[in-house]
Amino acid sequence: MVVPPPAYSDAVTEETGQPETESQVQTSNFAFPYGTKLPTYTDATNLPSYEEAEQTKKEEVEKQQDIERQQEMDHNKFTGMTIGTDGIFLCTFFISFLFNWIGFLSSLCLSNTVAGRCGALSGLGLSIVKWVVIVKNNDWAGGFASADSWIWWLLILCGFMIFIRGAVQYARVKYEWQRLTGHLRRYYFF
Repeated sequence: MVVPPPAYSDAVTEETGQPETESQVQTSNFAFPYGTKLPTYTDATNLPSYEEAEQTKKEEVEKQQDIERQQEMDHNKFTGMTIGTDGIFLCTFFISFLFNWIGFLSSLCLSNTVAGRCGALSGLGLSIVKWVVIVKNNDWAGGFASADSWIWWLLILCGFMIFIRGAVQYARVKYEWQRLTGHLRRYYFF
């Protein structure tokens, strides 16, 4: 239910019964059904000038650019440390190679660098090759291993491909890290 405000000529003070003056009309509080009051004329028309509005907008843009610049600097500091070293690559490689799936998962979870994750992936690939060779040449799997030799060659090929992918990806990221943008850095990192 919307009720329009009374006309100025109809506005009468309750105390005197006389019509209100213009200043009384502007300062009086008209009650609306939902309890809101109309602002006074000075409050409603107190707008900044064009120059003040442009200056405010310029300050907001500069503040936003400063925040983005600071975030980019913080991000660069963080991503500059995420490449890792060759030692981390070799350590996670050997953990993953010696302890198979458990070593792969533990080195993947414990390492937060590209070198550590690529080393874990490479170690997993050679671990798959190692287990295929062990099973193929063992006496307890003699009948099973000789049945379908193409499966064993396929598993060996997949293991070597995983090993090569991890090693090549680490080498490529190591030498091209400075040229990569932030989005691609996050892609290699995760």
